[in-house]
Amino acid sequence: MSINRASLIVLSSLLAACGTTALSPEAKSVTVVRASDRPLHCKVLGPITGSSRGSDEKQAKAGAENDFRNQAAELKANFAVIETENGGPAGTTSDRKAFLGGKALHCQTEAMEEAEEKAAAAAQEKKEKEEADREREEQDDKEAEAEKKKAQKD
Repeated sequence: MSINRASLIVLSSLLAACGTTALSPEAKSVTVVRASDRPLHCKVLGPITGSSRGSDEKQAKAGAENDFRNQAAELKANFAVIETENGGPAGTTSDRKAFLGGKALHCQTEAMEEAEEKAAAAAQEKKEKEEADREREEQDDKEAEAEKKKAQKD
């Protein structure tokens, strides 16, 4: 029995629709929040949606959230805000479906601001230390040169 290419494509898309969406490695750093928990200082990168079907509500919601986070990661977001959410039975089957709608965001959190401030302070401290070391070396070189000239006179 041979399966033609069109049948294989239809079969694989049906299996994908029934399975849970896997979370991409890039999406692991995307934080999902509700509108009320959205951080300040955010730039909207674009609208995103997540949908999934599963054998139970929990599986369907997990798949929809993974899809939602994957789309946010594709837009280089660090946050995804849920603005709409729904779910329920998937047609006449025993499967459940879930849907999330919202926006992908790139946000500057307080922790990120503190980390940037610490990094800037550390960079400034390093620069000042290097400058002081350079000045000390120049002074040592001048003193060595003066001693050399003095020794030559004697």
